Amino acid sequence: MKSYFLEGISSLDAAKAALSARLPGQQEPWVLRSPAGDPVAYFNVQSHLDGQPVLNVQADVSGRHHNDDTAVVAVLDDVRAAIGGQVSNDA
Repeated sequence: MKSYFLEGISSLDAAKAALSARLPGQQEPWVLRSPAGDPVAYFNVQSHLDGQPVLNVQADVSGRHHNDDTAVVAVLDDVRAAIGGQVSNDA
């Protein structure tokens, strides 16, 4: 599995609102779907990572769509434009 993160955000509520605006009708997790309807990535808002306090949005890319980074990063970029932060990955 491949993951991307929107780090450096200041508000969990703002992140949730921005994800809900970009992926309406969903919450925890928000799911980006392919045109065929299968999941491309799952988005979660976190207040802790590995037991440490940190605010971020984590996007986990489905194995079937391992190379669909552009669509996943586009969602994170839309959220970043609304609430700030920077996008990184787990590589």
